[in-house]
Amino acid sequence: MAELLSRPPFPGFRPEAFAFLRALADHNDRGWFKARKETYEAELKDPLELLLIDDARRLAETDLPLTAHPKKSRFRIYRDMRFTDDKTPYKTHVSGVFDRSGQRDENGVVYVHVEPDYCFLGAGFYQPSVSYLRPVRERIAAEPERFFELLDEMKGRGLPVHSMEDTLTGMPKGFSDYRDTPIAPYLKWKNYVVKRDYPEEALQSPDFAGEVVRMARDVRPLLTFVWAVEPSS
Repeated sequence: MAELLSRPPFPGFRPEAFAFLRALADHNDRGWFKARKETYEAELKDPLELLLIDDARRLAETDLPLTAHPKKSRFRIYRDMRFTDDKTPYKTHVSGVFDRSGQRDENGVVYVHVEPDYCFLGAGFYQPSVSYLRPVRERIAAEPERFFELLDEMKGRGLPVHSMEDTLTGMPKGFSDYRDTPIAPYLKWKNYVVKRDYPEEALQSPDFAGEVVRMARDVRPLLTFVWAVEPSS
């Protein structure tokens, strides 16, 4: 991709980026945003795209199978209001993902979240389809010792795997035989994710691009454990 070579490195988000998001939380309406759209683009949209491009370049120099596209890997700031009672039109954060395709359509990602007082890198498998979850659960059931070793390894890296408290109440279909085993709680999980928090100041430095690569390296055991399975038809 020519754009990977032509764009400058990530400069860091300026303090003005966080000031904009704080003000947006208090003035979440179209008129306010439209009058300040140029500020949003200069302080948030453009630096986020540079972060995605910069880290796509860095990841291409590693053996990590992750990449990003400056447009397709960036989430829009406009909220989908179709299925919620909250009709505020804008998110109060910006975010993007690194995955194997650069199309934001893969299971297994590194996710960057930029929000005042709540900046973090997340990674793993968030809300995968049932067709993807079933073979993941099958591997966990077949290799419980390996899965527990994985959990211990990730915890040792300061990245404990969790489900975001999103689990089934009962055993998933086809796994009732594991109801009374130590692996049972993990077979009910709907997500397998990790998270690393950062202060705003960290994202204001160009060095934050290196943190994305570090996160990708640290979370690799979790990603590869799940990537090894094939989604069921």
